[in-house]
Amino acid sequence: MTTNMDAPRHAPVKLQYWSASHSVTAPETWPEPLEFDTLEDAVVFAMTQAPANRELAWLRTADGRVLKPDQIRRAFEMRRT
Repeated sequence: MTTNMDAPRHAPVKLQYWSASHSVTAPETWPEPLEFDTLEDAVVFAMTQAPANRELAWLRTADGRVLKPDQIRRAFEMRRT
C-alpha cells in the first residue's frame, strides 16, 4: 500500500480516535494510542472498527506524519484494488 504521505509500510504506527469537533493540531494532548506494527494494519483496523462516540480515526507514523480520516479512507480503498 502506498499513500500520498509516503509513510513507510513496515514502521510502527499509532492509531488514535479524536472527536470530530477537534483538530489534529489542537493544543490538547493526544488521547492514548493503539499501536500497530505496520501502516496497513492500522488502516484496516481504523476502517473496520466502530469507535465509541462517533470519534474519528487519526494515524501518526513513526516519522511524525499524520494521516487524517480522508487519507485513511483512501489508503484503505487503494489496498482493495
